[in-house]
Amino acid sequence: MTNELFTIRDARPDDKAVLDGYANLEGMDAIPSIEGVRVAVNEDDEVVGFLRIALAEDGTAFVNPVITHETWRGFGVGRALMEEALARHGELRLVSRGGSLPFYEALGYERIGWDLIEMSLVDDCDHCEMRDECGPVPVRKVREG
Repeated sequence: MTNELFTIRDARPDDKAVLDGYANLEGMDAIPSIEGVRVAVNEDDEVVGFLRIALAEDGTAFVNPVITHETWRGFGVGRALMEEALARHGELRLVSRGGSLPFYEALGYERIGWDLIEMSLVDDCDHCEMRDECGPVPVRKVREG
């Protein structure tokens, strides 16, 4: 996928350090691997954002995480990564955290029950000491048509 400011491609091994750095800036652990990771890159092939998909046993795609570098927020990077992933997978599920719920709702994601979340693919919210601050909300979107 291409737009005027960035292109989306599969992550490569040499992207891993940057991806881990972006995750760290958001208070997250390093990503386990580049499997299922798509990156948005600028014209110099520098990563400006990324999205990781983990598949449940039934094939359902879970986003964990989607991150846009702070200097690229507002340019449609996160939206493009989410739309591209939805086009590829047909349905996306995730747990929105912090102040991200308005972003997902603006993209048409709807709240769902925790019973539709594969907890082995997301961080364990029940035992997290920051649960109240984080405000986790499970959401999903199914591609139309």
